[in-house]
Formats: sequence, C-alpha cells, structure tokens
Amino acid sequence: MAARRRRPAAGAGARDTLTLLALALCAPGVGGGALEWYSAVVGIEYVDPLSNQTVWSVSESGRFGDSSPREDKQGLVGVPRADGDEEGCSPDTRFVAPGRLGAAPWVALVARGRCTFKDKVLAAARRNASAVVVYNLEHYGNATEPMSHAGTGNTVVIMISYPKGREIFDLVQKGIPVKMTIGIGTRHMQEFISGQSVVFVAIAFITMMIISLAWLIFYYIQRFLYAGSQFGSQNHRKETKKVIGQLPLHTVKHGEKGIDVDAENCAVCIENFKVKDVIRILPCKHIFHRICIDPWLLDHRTCPMCKLDVIKALGYWGDPEDTQEPIPEAAPGSVSVGNLSVTSQDEDRSGESNLPSSSSSDSAPHRPSFKEDAGEDTALLGAGRNDPQHGGSIC
Repeated sequence: MAARRRRPAAGAGARDTLTLLALALCAPGVGGGALEWYSAVVGIEYVDPLSNQTVWSVSESGRFGDSSPREDKQGLVGVPRADGDEEGCSPDTRFVAPGRLGAAPWVALVARGRCTFKDKVLAAARRNASAVVVYNLEHYGNATEPMSHAGTGNTVVIMISYPKGREIFDLVQKGIPVKMTIGIGTRHMQEFISGQSVVFVAIAFITMMIISLAWLIFYYIQRFLYAGSQFGSQNHRKETKKVIGQLPLHTVKHGEKGIDVDAENCAVCIENFKVKDVIRILPCKHIFHRICIDPWLLDHRTCPMCKLDVIKALGYWGDPEDTQEPIPEAAPGSVSVGNLSVTSQDEDRSGESNLPSSSSSDSAPHRPSFKEDAGEDTALLGAGRNDPQHGGSIC
C-alpha cells in the first residue's frame, strides 16, 4: 500500500506564505499531477502444483492510472507471448495464459518501459483485455507511480510494484493459471507541494522578508529624520519668538500725537488702529497690531512693508539658535529699548531716522544701532512714558 502523505498545514496569519504557495502551484512545471488518485486492491488466486493447495492473497498494492475508470475487474492473467517483449509495446503483441483466453474477461500483465503507457494499453485492448496491469521497474522497489494514458477508452489500467508483478509473471511463465481481481481502494490526495515548489516558496519568502525589512528600516529612518526636523523647527520658533518679544510694544491712546487713529492702519489686517490697540514697533519704524505681526515674523522674519530682516536688524545674525548678545548702544540722551535706540522728546525733532541696511557690506564689523526721528515714534514713546497705567511704557 502506498504511503499517504499529509499536506503541510499553513499557520494562522501566514497569508503571504499561502499566497506565494498558490503562485508556486500555478507556476508551470511545479507541483504534482492530478490532485487525487485511487489505490487498487489486487487479489490473486492460483493452485500450487507442489502442494495442490489454492493460494490466495489480497493487498492494496496497486494504483489506478490517471485516465482509468474506477471499476472492479477480474480474469485470468495473460502475458506477452514473444520472449523479450515483456513490455507489450508492439501493436500486434499476442498474449498467452495457461488455460484459454477466449471470450471470458482476462487481464494483461506487462512491464513498464520501452514505450508509453498508452501504447501498452492499446496493444492489450486490441486483444480484448478487460484490464491492463503494468508492473514498475526494478529500481523503484515496492513503489508505484502515476500513469498518464489519455485516449485509452474504458480499459481499466493499474500499476503494481516490481516484486508483485514479477511474482505473477513467473507463475504464468511456469504454466500456472493465475486469476486476478482488481478492486477500488482508498482515495488519496496528491502531494500538494513538490520539492521544486518548496524551493520556490522558500526563495520567494526570503525575498519578501528582505524587502519588508528594508522598507521598515527606510520607514523608521524617515520618521526619525522627520521627528528631528520637527524638534529643530520647534526650537527655532521658540528662539525666534524670544527675539520678537524684544521689539517694543505700545498701546494706542485717544488724541495721541504721531498716530492718526482714523487714517493709519495695520498693513497685515488692513484695519485702522483703534484706541487701546496694542501695537508693535519694528526697527524700520513701521507699526502693526501685535497679534498680526507676531505670527508673520515667526514665519517670515521680515517687515511686511519694506522687507527688512527684523532678526538681523536686532543684531542676531543667522539662525536664532546662534544668538549673540546684541551690541547696539543708545546714543547719549536717548532711551534704549531692547536693541532699538529711540531718541527722547528733548532732542531736536528735525533728526533723521537712519534705517539699517539689510546688507552687511557697509557695516560688517559693527552691529547696527537705530535712532528714532522726532516724528511719530517719538510721540508714541513719550505718550507711553507719560501714561504707564495704560501700558504706555515701551517694554
């Protein structure tokens, strides 16, 4: 009886492996033949000439061919007549058996090899054999193999092992009549994975694992770099926010000199300045609502109107992380606010405002200092100092 082999079970969650397994089975040349096959129960009966006793044996030692009907058959065993033609390959092969092969059903016994299974079956079917039994080659031992013999009609075809076939063949050659019965045995499932498909699946699985590992490494490297850039960006914004906080603030009051509340407006929100609005004064003397200009400076660092780099104008060169103590000093008789020097009300109102150049070529070794003219900003500053309860002091 041929050994039954189990199909390897796939573990839960191994979807990728099952997918690759299906591809392997679909690949040409991979996998076995039919998905199922049937064993054959072979029984022989003969009379021993020495003891004159009937010998009877039954074993599930055969295998039905791929195109063979699954039917029970029986009859005397006939073998090819000509010596050296044990394979029964010739189309006009004649079969003999002790007794008489007439109209009664009989079974042809031939050896494997020298021609196709189809040729053997057709040669025996021409002699009215009801079944053809092919015994395997010697080096296969007790094993049987699948047989492909499409186009042989309703002739039952089975294969038996070499020892069993030679035993029956020798009995017939000695002139002992042998009666054979063929029955349907057990249904078997074809081996689901062959050796080639195992190698294919292993290579595909290893390749998939390498690709997945490479993708994971790339993914986590990208996440690490992104987290680092986000952390650096947050630090950058914190430092920039600190620098912006050094710009002077002022609260607009009614009737204040230097600011026409009904005419002047914030260039960011395009709304007129109102009493009690908190404004921020940039080094270029442009003024804006604090809630409008602070977010703008965090993202752009420049004045919305004249494009002055406010961070550099305050004495911070490069990124805010590389901050150095700004060194612009206020002129005598002036009030220094952060990095912005604003002249007092007692100075000549005809003074001119010197705006810092965005280029460092004219003052490369020196830090810029800024003086406020006697115009609108002096009035703002004076008003701020005179009314501290309304937040008028510049901070």
